[in-house]
Amino acid sequence: MRKHDYTFYLHPDTSEKIDSHLVSADKRSRSEFVEAAVNFYCSVLDTESNQAFLGEEIIRTMKAIVSDMEGRIFSHFRSQDISLSMLSVLFAANLADMTDEEVALLRKMAVNYVDENRRAKSFTVALHDEKAARR
Repeated sequence: MRKHDYTFYLHPDTSEKIDSHLVSADKRSRSEFVEAAVNFYCSVLDTESNQAFLGEEIIRTMKAIVSDMEGRIFSHFRSQDISLSMLSVLFAANLADMTDEEVALLRKMAVNYVDENRRAKSFTVALHDEKAARR
């Protein structure tokens, strides 16, 4: 396709911007750079007429993503609740023979561990500590 010649004038700072971005834009000439910039700008102008439609589509998509994530989070929390309930039943069975003071001390030790380490004690660490205490 034959190219057309155009004569236009640019402010010196605009010309400097083109020159400074030629390499990063992977363009070999100012004409190539300006042609790519004009094509880009025209596509932006063409899509602006579709902004209302695109905005609604983006919102609809985001709502679907959030809804899906809520479902996954709910499912995860339900699973965690079941696991915690099972552990509570097991702990209660073992704590039933302890005095109120022993249970309070155990709770205090758990709170101290969380405060000192900024996290809960894992089952593996708790089991290791318990075995070490019994030796």
